[in-house]
Amino acid sequence: MNLTKLRKSLALPLLGLCATTMLVACSDDDNVPNPSTGEFVVSLALQGNGNTFTYYTVPFEDVMSGTLSAVGQGIEQPGYFDFTQIDNTIYSIGGLDDVNVVGITRDANGELKQIGNVSFTNSLKDIVKADANTLVGVEMDGNSDVIKFHTFNTNTLTVKGTETHQVAAITNQVAPSYAGMRISNGYLYLAYYISDPSTFNTPSTDKAEIAVFTYPALEFVKVMEDTRVGPIGGFNTKSGLIKDEQGNIYAVSHSNPGNGYSQSTKPAGIIRINSGQTTIDETYFFDVAAVTGGKTISHMLYLGNGKVFVEVNTTDRPQQERWKDSPLKSAVIDLNTKAITYIQGLPEHSGLGRRLSALHDGNNLYVAIPEGNKIYMYRINLENNTATKGAEIQANFVAGISKL
Repeated sequence: MNLTKLRKSLALPLLGLCATTMLVACSDDDNVPNPSTGEFVVSLALQGNGNTFTYYTVPFEDVMSGTLSAVGQGIEQPGYFDFTQIDNTIYSIGGLDDVNVVGITRDANGELKQIGNVSFTNSLKDIVKADANTLVGVEMDGNSDVIKFHTFNTNTLTVKGTETHQVAAITNQVAPSYAGMRISNGYLYLAYYISDPSTFNTPSTDKAEIAVFTYPALEFVKVMEDTRVGPIGGFNTKSGLIKDEQGNIYAVSHSNPGNGYSQSTKPAGIIRINSGQTTIDETYFFDVAAVTGGKTISHMLYLGNGKVFVEVNTTDRPQQERWKDSPLKSAVIDLNTKAITYIQGLPEHSGLGRRLSALHDGNNLYVAIPEGNKIYMYRINLENNTATKGAEIQANFVAGISKL
């Protein structure tokens, strides 16, 4: 089985939703508000025939009441996409058979518009901000012997340059799988794990590996290793690395079967790379199992001041069902005090096996939570860590929540 077929086959069980139910629900639009130029922008995925999907990126004035509908509204993109917001632009990164990168922003009248439309040999695994005028995307594929970094003009999404590196310079094993990327203080950090492209098994789980490149030259420096934990990140979560205000990089390791690992041989934990360094800080270790009662963290979203929104897999690692990415319980951890606070009022829920869809907006965090065969928007008050239930979302899953 190739990666495309595997990811398509995973789409339905990971959603935990019934496509028929969702599409039938969309036919009842009596309470569906017409999207406007509202500042909230939600990227909603609807399943068509078989495993085909169409994404609708739609503006809404209010996401906490009524029903949010995607059908026939907003910017339409057939295929399979991943969405990430950087400043005032949402970047749509192709996946599976889609290799395009498109920016979604607003025109002078406040209407959504697309900018750029570049494509590559393989879909980008991620795109991150380098500086005010530059983005960096990474192209890496299980069947390719090279890793390519592409730099983009932020305003036009045109490619400024490409740097290519041989996979053999980073690892002598099978092609690495993407786990996370961040740029800080003159360096680009690329986290990866080893996954056999023919079986998707993970034969090497006894250490964390993070490749270091200079920035802006994008020259290879070294691979940092840490044997206190296993590999960084997991299949398609793209949140293995986060960066704080000081430029320190934090990396999460869990080796979860629920996120694609075929084995787990090291404890779960969070490690740190101090700003501007090319070695891992041996004095810092966040023992995830100690604060979660033996559980693991699979997704991270940095909130500021050392606080991180996380998803905790409530099933013990040896009993997790491979690829399921659930059941999950939401929490906020403190990287400094190494404490955890669970969100009250937010139900235990299924994951999507992909990048976390969430919007951090001041003291609030908006997340889409599957409940049975429905999805609801929740607003989390980050001052008291309590959640309020909002609008019902009529889609198979939510691929992105933004504010423009």
